[in-house]
Amino acid sequence: MSARLGLARPLLAWYDRARRDLPWRRAPSPYKTLVSEFMLQQTVVATVEPYFQRFLERFPDLPALAAASEDEVTAAWSGLGYYARARNLHKAARAVVERHAGELPADEEALRALPGIGPYTAAAVAAIAFGARTFALDGNGARVAARLWGVHDSIDVPATREALRARGLAEVPAARAGDFNQAVMELGATVCTPRAPKCGVCPLSSKCRAHATGAAARLPVRTPKRKKVVVRVACCACVDGAGRVLLVRRQAGLLAGTWALPTVELDGEDAGDAARAAVREVGVRAGRLVARGAVRHVFTHRDVTAEVFRVRAAARRVRDGQGARRWLGPEELASVGVSSFTQKTLRVALGPHPVPGGAGLSRGTERRR
Repeated sequence: MSARLGLARPLLAWYDRARRDLPWRRAPSPYKTLVSEFMLQQTVVATVEPYFQRFLERFPDLPALAAASEDEVTAAWSGLGYYARARNLHKAARAVVERHAGELPADEEALRALPGIGPYTAAAVAAIAFGARTFALDGNGARVAARLWGVHDSIDVPATREALRARGLAEVPAARAGDFNQAVMELGATVCTPRAPKCGVCPLSSKCRAHATGAAARLPVRTPKRKKVVVRVACCACVDGAGRVLLVRRQAGLLAGTWALPTVELDGEDAGDAARAAVREVGVRAGRLVARGAVRHVFTHRDVTAEVFRVRAAARRVRDGQGARRWLGPEELASVGVSSFTQKTLRVALGPHPVPGGAGLSRGTERRR
C-alpha cells in the first residue's frame, strides 16, 4: 500500500470554504443523517432536497417513522424511486425503537445489524453522525480515491473497492472524521466529477497521481454495464361511476410495495388482449377498452414501454383477498405510494393531474451529494 498523502488539512480547509448549504447539514442529527443517506442512494441532491424536507415534516423522528404504516411511508416517498429504500428505512426505524429504545446506535457494527443498512451506509452514519474514525466509500469517494492513487483497476470489483477504502481510511483524521467523509463526497460531487474534472481548482491536485500523469479524465475504470432489457407492458385504468380508479399493490420485483394500475408484461401478444386479461385477473368485468396511448420509462436495468388503456368498471365487482386492491379518488391517490412510472401511466389514462403534487421527478443513477 502506498504511503499516506496527508489529505486531511487541505481537504478540510477547502470544505470549510466551499461546502454547500444542504438541509441535512443544518442543525444536524443522527436521524437526519440516516434519512439523507437512504434518500441519496442512486439519487441526485437536487431531487432529494424537497423530498427530505417534506419527509422530516411528516416523520420528525425515528419513533414517528416507526409508528407509521408502510403506505404512509411509501406515499411520502412517491416519485423518489427505488422504493426498497423506503421500506428498508421504515424497517430500520422500527428495529431501532425495538432494540435501542428509539436512539440510533453509534457503533458501526450495530448500525450494520439494522435492516437495509450495508457497509457504506453504516460507515457514513457512524462517521457523520457520531464522529467515528471510519471511511464511507460511495461512488464519489471511489472516483476521488482512484484518481488520487492512479488506480487503473475497475472500481466495480470488490477487491479494488476494499483497497481504496483502506487507503481512504488511512487518511481520516481522529478529529472531524465526519467532515472528512463529507468533504470527500463533496469533492467528488462538485470538483472531481465523472466528466471534465475541475483539476485547476481541486485542493488535492498537487497530491493526485491521475492529475500528474494526465489520466484524470480516463479514471476511474468501470466494468461495462449490462445493456438495459427492453420490456413492453400493457396496463389498464379501471374507472368506476364515481371517478375512482383501481390500483393494485405490487407484491414483488420492480417497484414492489407501490400501487399501480393492473399491469402485465407482453410477450408478443396483442396489448389490448393482455390488458383485458389483467383486468379480469383482479376481478373486474371489462367493457370496451379504450387505448389511451403509450409511455416510456427507463429504470436502472430496464427500458419499459407501457401501452395504456382505460375501461369503465363497477367497483363492487373487485375481489380483494389481502388488501392489495383499492378504489381511489383523485385526492386519495396521494395517500399511497405511487411511483413515477405509475404517475406517467395515470396521466395518460386519466388526464394531466391525476395525482395531486405528483410531479414524477427524474432521478440520476450516480450518487451526487
